[in-house]
Amino acid sequence: MLDSWIMKLDLSKLIIIGALVTVASNLYAWEKVPVPDYVNKKTKSPWNFYDNFEDQKLGKMNFRRYSINDKGEGKKPFKIKQDPNGNKFLEITVKHGWNKCCGTWVKTERAEIEAGESSRALNKEIWYGFKVRLPNNFQHIDDRVLISQFKNNHKGMKKSPLVGIRYYSNGNRLDFDGDTGGVATTKFNKEEQFTHGITSEYIKKNNRWFLSEVKKRGEHKVKTLYCHSTQKPLYCKNLKGLNLSFKGKSLGEWITFKVGIKNSKKEDGFVKVFLDENLVMNYSGVTFDWKGQYKHSDIRIGIYRDSDPNGSGYPDQSIHFDDFTVVSDKKTLDKYLN
Repeated sequence: MLDSWIMKLDLSKLIIIGALVTVASNLYAWEKVPVPDYVNKKTKSPWNFYDNFEDQKLGKMNFRRYSINDKGEGKKPFKIKQDPNGNKFLEITVKHGWNKCCGTWVKTERAEIEAGESSRALNKEIWYGFKVRLPNNFQHIDDRVLISQFKNNHKGMKKSPLVGIRYYSNGNRLDFDGDTGGVATTKFNKEEQFTHGITSEYIKKNNRWFLSEVKKRGEHKVKTLYCHSTQKPLYCKNLKGLNLSFKGKSLGEWITFKVGIKNSKKEDGFVKVFLDENLVMNYSGVTFDWKGQYKHSDIRIGIYRDSDPNGSGYPDQSIHFDDFTVVSDKKTLDKYLN
C-alpha cells in the first residue's frame, strides 16, 4: 500500500517538499559533534557542537541555538559579515548608551551570545573555543572589555564567572581570571573574592605578551611576577608549563582561544586556557566551592564592558567571532580549531 501511495504523489509536490527540507537544513551552520568513544560518558560535556556561521544570512543572525544577552534593546548588535575570501563570521557591536535592560539603565554595556544554560555541567569536562578578531579600526579603552566567560550559577549567589577573558589598559593587559565561589548577592565580600579568586595576567610590551601575575584559590594575595626579566625568580620555574612570553597579534588578525574546564567540587578540577596554542592559564583544584545549591552553567562570547564613568561615552566597539565550538575533550577541540 505504501508503494501505491507514493506512486500517486504528484512529482512536482515531491520536488517542492525536497527543496523545503534542503532549505530548512541549511538555515544554520551549526553541527552537533559526536562524543568520541574514548571519552568517559559520565563526564562528557552537556554541550557538543561546532558553529562556523557559514549558512547564516548576511546582515542577520539566527538565534535558534543560542540565548542572547543584549542591553541595546533592539539595536541589533549581532550581524553576519563576510571576508573577501568568502569566509562568514559573526560581528558583535556595543555602543555608548546601549546599557538599558528590563526598562532601567544599568552601569554596563553588553552584547553576548550564550550556548544555553545547562544544569548538567557539574562534575563534567568541558572544552570550548573560538576565533576572535579585533578589526583594524578597533579602539581599546582604559577599562575592562570581556570577550568570553564560563559561569557557574549557585542558588543565592551572583553568577561571577569561573573564568573570563578580559582586555584592560587600552589593550596592553589581558586577564584570564575568575571566581570558584561566585559573588554574594547581598554583599560584596573581599575576603570571599581573595579566597576563591583565580588569576593569570599578561601585560603587553613591544607587541609581546609577558606573564605578570598569578593567583591560586586560597591565596590572599596576587603574586606579581617578573618572569620576563633577565634574572627570573626561582618560582617562575614552577608555573606548570605557562608560557612566560610570546608574540602578540596585530589588529585585523585572527586569534584562537581554547578553554578546558573540569568542573568539580574536588581537587581534581582544573581550568586551562590557551591563546594560539600558548598555555596562559593552568589552574588545578576545586572549581566550585560554594556551599549553596548548584543551579546551572553557561558559556558566552561577545562584548561586556562598563559604561564610561565620566558620561562622555566610550567609542563604539565591534569584535569578530568565528568557529564557536564546545566539546568534551581537547583532541576534538583541536580538530575543529587548528
